[in-house]
Amino acid sequence: MATIIRKGQGQVLGAVAGCRDRFLVDSKDWGGRLAVVEHLLAPRSIAAPMHRHTREDEFGLILEGRVWYHGGGEEHVAEVGDFVVKPRGEWHTFWNAADQPARVLELISPGGLEEAFRLIGTAGDDVDLGPLVEPYGCEGDEEATRPIIERYGLTFG
Repeated sequence: MATIIRKGQGQVLGAVAGCRDRFLVDSKDWGGRLAVVEHLLAPRSIAAPMHRHTREDEFGLILEGRVWYHGGGEEHVAEVGDFVVKPRGEWHTFWNAADQPARVLELISPGGLEEAFRLIGTAGDDVDLGPLVEPYGCEGDEEATRPIIERYGLTFG
């Protein structure tokens, strides 16, 4: 059945001063083939620690603002209309170093990783995220993230 998800619809989780996720397409509704999440990045926020996932590829379309990415050992800046490819197995992270909000439409194939985003979005500040995301084939590197946070003055919110 055709559906329109209207502006303002969809579950939104995460810190207002950090990265919030708006869940648009759940993979469980599509046989696990695809998930779609809109990342809402507050000014001067980082979405996630440097991380990699082993099961999914991620594709991000910049809808608003500028978004900085670290992937494949390099940093890049993506602007409205740019499309960012983050293949599985590659260490990466992304952030908003600007003073204005940014939005990214993220396509995840196959789906499933969006459930890890839900867990992160509802976890307390004192939760160790490593064991939380490990069942989803993810691992993070806090030490590699620290220089990015310091250089750009970022927060997780």
